[in-house]
Amino acid sequence: MIDYFFYPKSIAVIGATANPKKFGNAVTLNILKNKHPNIDLFLISQNRKEILGIKCYSSILDVPQAIDIAIILVPARIVQSVIDDCIKKRVKGIIIITAGFSEINDEGRKEEEIITRKCKEAGIRVMGPNCVGIQNIDLSLNASFIQTAPLGNISIISQSGSFGCATFYALEQEGLGISKFANIGNNIDVSFVDVLEFFSRDMNSKIIGIYMETIKHGRNFFNKLREIVQHKPLILLKGGRTSIGMKAASSHTGSIASNYKILKVAINQTGALLCENSTDFITALKAFSILPIPHGSHIGVLTNSGGSSVLFSDKIEEYNLSLASFTNELKDKMKKFLIPLVKLVNPLDMIGVAGEDQYYNITKLMLEEDSLDIVVACVVIPPFLEMVSDEHYRGIVKAWNDTGRKKPLIPLIFFGESFKNINQLAKKEKAPIFYTPDEAAYAVKILIERAKLIKKADKNLSI
Repeated sequence: MIDYFFYPKSIAVIGATANPKKFGNAVTLNILKNKHPNIDLFLISQNRKEILGIKCYSSILDVPQAIDIAIILVPARIVQSVIDDCIKKRVKGIIIITAGFSEINDEGRKEEEIITRKCKEAGIRVMGPNCVGIQNIDLSLNASFIQTAPLGNISIISQSGSFGCATFYALEQEGLGISKFANIGNNIDVSFVDVLEFFSRDMNSKIIGIYMETIKHGRNFFNKLREIVQHKPLILLKGGRTSIGMKAASSHTGSIASNYKILKVAINQTGALLCENSTDFITALKAFSILPIPHGSHIGVLTNSGGSSVLFSDKIEEYNLSLASFTNELKDKMKKFLIPLVKLVNPLDMIGVAGEDQYYNITKLMLEEDSLDIVVACVVIPPFLEMVSDEHYRGIVKAWNDTGRKKPLIPLIFFGESFKNINQLAKKEKAPIFYTPDEAAYAVKILIERAKLIKKADKNLSI
């Protein structure tokens, strides 16, 4: 059980400082900016009597209260002596942010082994070293030195702190957010399996994302993936897929990177989603965070630009998927909203004159159509006919809202990243945007795969 890392009653920052250019200051400020009223914060500093108006203690042993979590930011050479004090204090958990261990040399690896042995004998769990810390946004707790993540329903375990930092930027841009975040660094104790177990029980962790470079306890890890994926989407990105990447990963976390081909087969067998690149990783988080799971694999496409839908269709076929045929009833309903030049086929090219009303009405009809499970609305923003840049997207989202958001809707705003008003509307409506045919097609693919996995699990339970 590692719950107390995310729900501590007391935190000691060992190595706190008033120097804004040091990590001890960044961690202290982040905790204070987001501090939960029921969490007591104690600052440990041998050079200061107070920091930001808070009393400092020269040692954790001087703190008059019990400590749940000790966050260590002192130089590597004195971490071991600080660990000894934490053991005497009987803290529950330790986060070692300090770097300079197995990722550096064999001497650092030996230091890690001593720390691991001491803490294990004392019954203390350790996260790190060489990590940025943890966050529990539900609790307004940022016990790390990176920026506070936006609030959402995604929880992430990362072996790289900088990857977590970059991911927060991407999620903010997409209008998504985090529930919990853990950077396990060199993972001398607390592992992927430990954090996965916590996230699997956490009600606010609806989707779990993992960035990994190396893996320990492989069998336990894969068994945990197989168990969790039945009720929560699991999305993984592996760093160190190539020989050069494996060397970089080894110098990053001090571990030998896993063989990617073997790892890929094992992860796919669990039913978890292994992404091939960071773009797919964010796309998957977006799709599962916002969109419902489809009931089937019948896809309907509408567009004002043949090119975007053609490229989308190409990618769909690469995924061994196909577009549905429109029923005669649906064609009859769509006719009255379209000009005579439009061919009533899937993809439905409404031609460049289609505006907000056409997008609203056609999207709504497709979403209401029983023979379609997923609707993909493609748009190239028209620089003509005095059209407003966000009107097409506005019509698409209104149709989704008016039909109860029961089916997944994939708005493909082709290369529309620069239109800030559309992005702002998406955040306000809590609706997705996909900017390329590849991204949209990938979202469709993984949603359909998730639907199949759930159906298979339900079937197995009923047997």
